[in-house]
Amino acid sequence: MPLALADVWQVASGTFKYPGAALVGRRVTNRADADQPATSGALATENGLEHADFALREIGDSRTAWTLEAAGLPAVTAASAPVSQQGADIMPRTAVCIELLDISGTEHRVDTPQRDTGWGFTVKRAKQLVGSRFPGYVAPRFIHRLALSENLLPFSFGPLLPPVAIPASRDDSGEWQIYEPHQVRNMGFTRTARRFAAINARLATAGAGHPLEKRIDVRRKLTKQRFGSSGSLVVAGAGGKFICAACIPVSEAQDLIVDQTLYWQVITDDDHAWFTTGVLNSTALTEAVLPFNPRGDFGPRHIHTLPYRLMPPYDPDDSNHTTIAACARELAAIAAAKCLEEAYLADPLKALAVRRRRLRTFLTRTNAYRVLDRLCSALLGTGPPVAS
Repeated sequence: MPLALADVWQVASGTFKYPGAALVGRRVTNRADADQPATSGALATENGLEHADFALREIGDSRTAWTLEAAGLPAVTAASAPVSQQGADIMPRTAVCIELLDISGTEHRVDTPQRDTGWGFTVKRAKQLVGSRFPGYVAPRFIHRLALSENLLPFSFGPLLPPVAIPASRDDSGEWQIYEPHQVRNMGFTRTARRFAAINARLATAGAGHPLEKRIDVRRKLTKQRFGSSGSLVVAGAGGKFICAACIPVSEAQDLIVDQTLYWQVITDDDHAWFTTGVLNSTALTEAVLPFNPRGDFGPRHIHTLPYRLMPPYDPDDSNHTTIAACARELAAIAAAKCLEEAYLADPLKALAVRRRRLRTFLTRTNAYRVLDRLCSALLGTGPPVAS
């Protein structure tokens, strides 16, 4: 419907369940009239309307946002950096996450983690098969480490990576192979096949859809996870207000599966990887993304791929880019030392938001972070330029 806008009001927080806006105008028959910009804007409060100047923000042709701030990002920004991929749907948690009880023999004895055990954090927010347990045996080739959002802090990735058992394994070339229970049985792993079959039977009884071997590779999000033999794996969180990222050498990620709560990409050049990690963790990029980030009752959420649509490509000949990479390396070392000093930070049983906030607050007080954020602000056009 062609609508000629006269006013755009940002509605005060709390008026509706989610942040909202009111468009004031009239229906027109001429589309040219509808293309005219709104003549004024306002913030609507209980006390009336407060005049506000709105600014249009765009990310290429994919996202548009109106903000109350006139300063900030350039009017139009195009996607530049490679976009990370979302991790795999490794769930239901009660079916795939395990406690290793006995690692002797060709098949290890396992059980579903309980909430009061070391790996209890993996099932505390389970949404399917809640309370289910799957004791049994799993052959080592089907046991992997899972990278979760609970492991991720600014510039740091915790070492407590829970074991998971799924009917899949990497072959000698790093390619994922996925198996049905009868194929596992034909390999000689009878008890492993029995456990996977029991999980599938429970899923069918609960009306949960596809069997486990299908669920773990929806949209090929598992089989895409081929990390190669060199470079770095950069992982970043998918939600919240503040972007959070860390850099892991590929050599330390060979038995790793990235969960859907994280985004990942492999970057072969180490300086490029640290540059990406530094920009992702900067306050400058978080603020640049904020106008486009959906908001709920508890603030911004669902960052997903937005940061990569604003990040410029890495230029190894730009000294500001290499300085950002160097600062990111330094901050990763500082973060690692702080996590050793303060065990609470690396404990996945503790509240993730609190752990991230504590470490971020500590890091922002360092000279390395101040330099990094100033350079990132200049890079994104939200701060004064810095000569390279």
